[in-house]
This record gives sequence, C-alpha cells and structure tokens, in this order.
Amino acid sequence: MGWIVGGRAVAKQVASTSQMGRFETGFLCGDENLAGLVDSSGKWINRVHARHPPKAIVLDMDSSVSPTHGSQEGRGIG
Repeated sequence: MGWIVGGRAVAKQVASTSQMGRFETGFLCGDENLAGLVDSSGKWINRVHARHPPKAIVLDMDSSVSPTHGSQEGRGIG
C-alpha cells in the first residue's frame, strides 16, 4: 500500500498496526462506509495494475476442506 500512496509512505511507517486497527473498527465499519469498504480491494488492485501491469494472473482455486471445530460461520458445510 505504501508504494501506491507514494511519497514518504514508501520509506517510512505510515501508521502502526494498532492505529490501523482503531481506524478500521472506528471508521471503516460504519454503515455509511460499508459499500466503499467492500469495493476497496478491487480499487487497490486496479491502481497497482495501472502502475505495474501484470504479465500474467494466476487463479488459485482450491477445493480442499479446512476442518473447523463446532458450527463456525463460513465453515463451508451446510
């Protein structure tokens, strides 16, 4: 992310992990920001590709099962 932002972000620490965590939970998770948050990874990927177009894209599709304990959300079993 630092390379995309540019400037001093390339060589310096922009924010600590705890600062980023507080920003994510305190600001990004608000109802008014969820739509933008959902689309943010796609926008970052597009910005990276605009600066450094990929020569190839590898789609890693893994159908293996990851066992979980109990009835955890997202475990992939109906």
